[in-house]
Amino acid sequence: MAIGFGVQCPKPETRKRIKRRKRRAEDKQKRIVRAQCVKRDGFCRLTGCGPCSGVSEWCHMGDKKRARTRGMAPEERHTTAGSFMGCTGHHRAYDAGEIDMDPITTDGADGPLFVRCGDKLALAC
Repeated sequence: MAIGFGVQCPKPETRKRIKRRKRRAEDKQKRIVRAQCVKRDGFCRLTGCGPCSGVSEWCHMGDKKRARTRGMAPEERHTTAGSFMGCTGHHRAYDAGEIDMDPITTDGADGPLFVRCGDKLALAC
């Protein structure tokens, strides 16, 4: 005699499959946004802050930094308004707080940026 009255419940999706599905969705969004940033910015957007060094990297701005956006939907986490392209040297300097960037308009990084590099002021278009 079967217990449960013959009703079968499907097994829940494994944690490994859930993470893989989420990673695929996020990877797709990251590829799209990075390609748009490369097209918009080129190699490094912060060329007014001194010579560039290293390879071109995709950088997240301000409240869109990856440590602050965990758990958000990929479309909200990775946007062109919240990211820019920078060389390795400028990316490290930005993350260390040596370079400060503020958007001039409500478009975020999609519009012009006001950049402070130590005592130098620049406008990154």
